[in-house]
Amino acid sequence: MTEHETLVRIEVRDSIKWMVLNRPAKANALTVGMMEAMAQAIHEAAAQEDVRAVVLCAPGARIFCAGVDVKEQAPDGDVAGQRERRSVALARLQDAVLDSAKPIVVAVEGAAIGAGAMLAWLADACVASVEASFSLPEIDIGIPTFSGASIVEAVAGRSAAMDLVLTGRRMPAADARTRGLVRELAEHGAVQGRAEELAALLGAKGAQAYAQVKRWMNRGVKRALDEARQEHERHRAAIRH
Repeated sequence: MTEHETLVRIEVRDSIKWMVLNRPAKANALTVGMMEAMAQAIHEAAAQEDVRAVVLCAPGARIFCAGVDVKEQAPDGDVAGQRERRSVALARLQDAVLDSAKPIVVAVEGAAIGAGAMLAWLADACVASVEASFSLPEIDIGIPTFSGASIVEAVAGRSAAMDLVLTGRRMPAADARTRGLVRELAEHGAVQGRAEELAALLGAKGAQAYAQVKRWMNRGVKRALDEARQEHERHRAAIRH
């Protein structure tokens, strides 16, 4: 078993493919290998007749996901190359979530931070614990999050984006629910079960119609995300020069 297979446990139970984050010592921060494994699992689900939906979770975790692991070292010591690999892996994972013909539900217990929060918002539905929170704290360390801003604005509007992105604050799950960033709230310990029920419900719909209408509804956020990535590249180029 490879390292990323240990850090993200993937299994199929009762027609649902489970992707379980399992890196508690690092607050479930996403390595390049983890993101690649998750994207591959989502792509493979499309051809698996025994899979009707996908659930991403981190049961019982104090931190659902701390975002991308920016401290992960490149095997060859190439810092710039590693930064590029992180960006590519995250973009492919985000695209896999948006483009998946099958429903993807994210179950959030604890804090969803940075890219972890973005995955929850890009999914077809997010079920969160009443004790969960969401944040985009990049501004506190001087990093503009073009992707995060674009995702929140597309999903919940400019006001929510200004609130989260410009303050970097942790938004409680109840507030996120009111803003439309969370589909349902559940008591602590019941989140995974409710996510499974919702995934089964969505997975039982007509597959072709579901995929077509999902693609149509996601066109706005996909366009916004593409523009954000272009702005990110312009920003990086300006810094290099």
